[in-house]
Amino acid sequence: MSGRRILLMHVNTTGSGHYRASRAIEQTLRGVDASAAIVNVDAFRYASRFVRWMISRTYLSLIQHQPDIWEYLYDNPDVHRRVKYFQALLYRYHAVKLQRLIDTTRPDVIACTQAYPCGVLADFKMRQRLSIPLVGILTDYAPHLYWFHEAVDRYVVPSEQVKQRFIVRGVAPERVKVLGIPIDLSFRQPVNREAAAEALGLELSKPILLIMGGGRGLGQIRQIMLSLDLLPHPCQLVVLAGINRPLIAWLRTHAFRHRVMALSFINRVPQLMDLATLLVSKPGGMTSSEALAKRLPLVIVNPIPGQEAYNARYLLAQGAAVQAAAPAMVRQTVRDLLDNPERLEAMRRRAAELAHPDAAFDIASLLCRLADGARTEPSWAPIGATASPPS
Repeated sequence: MSGRRILLMHVNTTGSGHYRASRAIEQTLRGVDASAAIVNVDAFRYASRFVRWMISRTYLSLIQHQPDIWEYLYDNPDVHRRVKYFQALLYRYHAVKLQRLIDTTRPDVIACTQAYPCGVLADFKMRQRLSIPLVGILTDYAPHLYWFHEAVDRYVVPSEQVKQRFIVRGVAPERVKVLGIPIDLSFRQPVNREAAAEALGLELSKPILLIMGGGRGLGQIRQIMLSLDLLPHPCQLVVLAGINRPLIAWLRTHAFRHRVMALSFINRVPQLMDLATLLVSKPGGMTSSEALAKRLPLVIVNPIPGQEAYNARYLLAQGAAVQAAAPAMVRQTVRDLLDNPERLEAMRRRAAELAHPDAAFDIASLLCRLADGARTEPSWAPIGATASPPS
């Protein structure tokens, strides 16, 4: 069936995993159905300037300077109950802009890769009595309370453990699909390791440690690098520092014992993960999912309280990662793995077992099926209203 109309919503900050997931779904949908009308929008475009500033600045400030407060706020039932009234007011404030968006796009299905737009649309859908299928797509290995809403028709989750948490919360099992976290299809492509190493100027004969700090280059990367530089093994350290220009400048001017390659945003992450012996990183949902797809063991350092702490617990429990107690301990943690190739290989096998490299394709297929089912009814119109199906 052609002519599907699909609305994707995310929240886009620099290097946002929510945006990358939404983009992966969009690109896959365009490959699956070239005739589909796909609209992929940042939910913050439909929020006030004050709300955008408050959410982005408060979040970044807390995780960088007061992570203990963020840990208290994150997934806290008491906090969730107290903010419900404010949340309802916020959702109603967005109703007019959302109505214009729905009227313009007339989607057959809507999918959100972040809880904020999912909640806004679920509330809007319920108040307007719309029958548009709404899909919430998690990009971390645990749900927080703001995901749960009776008007969400399907949830896409990364693991059976996460599905069980939804079921415990009263969500019907058939509403929860274990399809994985959607990552770019380039992570499915095999890589010629020799050619990739030559192109990047790396030697396959020496361990390659990939250090990632997310789009903003957050985390104690300087301390991590100083610790790794003490490794007795002849290593190559490749650092993805995002937009953190002071960090990049320091990496390129500091006198390291080992060879260090400092990079900002590049499109060769799949190749680097194929070449890497280990990934040293905070356990963001997208980064973790990409590493699993590439069978790359993860050394976790300083997970952000909340979603990253949940991701860390999952990966550690499943045997695909280890955690350094502090940046100064990274050297010993990495050394233990390099000295134990059997354990390293076991972690690689476990990563492959947990991976969902086809998640974006599977999610695109789900959205197409839901869109096809919805097109038998005018799903963009209020339930019970008389309306002609969209042309």
